[in-house]
Amino acid sequence: MDYARQALPIDVTVPIDYRKYKEFRDIYYDWIHSSNQLVKGVPTATPIVVSGITDAFNQLYGLYKTIGIAKGEYGYHQLVNKNVTYDWSKADCIVISHPFSATGNCAMKLISAADKYNKPIFVDCAFFGICGGIDFDFSKFRNIHSVCFSLSKTFGTGLHRVGMLFTKDDFPCQHYDRWHYPIITQANMHLDLILNRSPDWAYHTYKKAQLKVCEEYDLIPSHTVIFGLDYLDIYNDCRRDRGPNRVCISKMLNPKVKKVFDDLDRMG
Repeated sequence: MDYARQALPIDVTVPIDYRKYKEFRDIYYDWIHSSNQLVKGVPTATPIVVSGITDAFNQLYGLYKTIGIAKGEYGYHQLVNKNVTYDWSKADCIVISHPFSATGNCAMKLISAADKYNKPIFVDCAFFGICGGIDFDFSKFRNIHSVCFSLSKTFGTGLHRVGMLFTKDDFPCQHYDRWHYPIITQANMHLDLILNRSPDWAYHTYKKAQLKVCEEYDLIPSHTVIFGLDYLDIYNDCRRDRGPNRVCISKMLNPKVKKVFDDLDRMG
């Protein structure tokens, strides 16, 4: 087959607006710090626009050989990296999701425990933007090297992911702009979104619906609004390495979405 003849033309007409990109970078910083939840003590180096937290993780694996995680942590680490350990004394860097991946609740106790090992800590704030009542004050810790935020969960834009990394370490993405390789398209498409919705919008919009769904299905509401937590082992298809079964109820929160989880009824 002549693949050259079969190839579709590439659309190179997408506008590249660098000024809008820089506006996004500045506003995203302010957006993060505008939350009703205190955000303080992130590394003070110039924040970097990254292709979601996954982009930062992929680079973290090149900076540190052995990554320490807690049970119940984001499964991507073990999927792509063989040098992952639950024994933090053997880790070169410790990654903690806050809110914690297994529950969507506060992970400050885990961060505090990790801080005692005097190893670099990377804090994954992927659920920031869909959580409430959580403290993001990292100024009390000595060993936090990186804190990364993302808009994927907030706006459901994981396939167009974009985030912001604050770090003391020499991540390759620090050189994106200097190499004239900024992540412009993803940044620009999110500018209007952060201009029109606060980081607390989703939590306040869907909290009542979360409480109603959790009451109906015998779940404990997570601080992350898209989750209900099963401590009775009813929904064991949602089992993770640590803690309760984390049940995602996101499709049940919006009244415009009439289809509910068929599996939820089946498991109940």
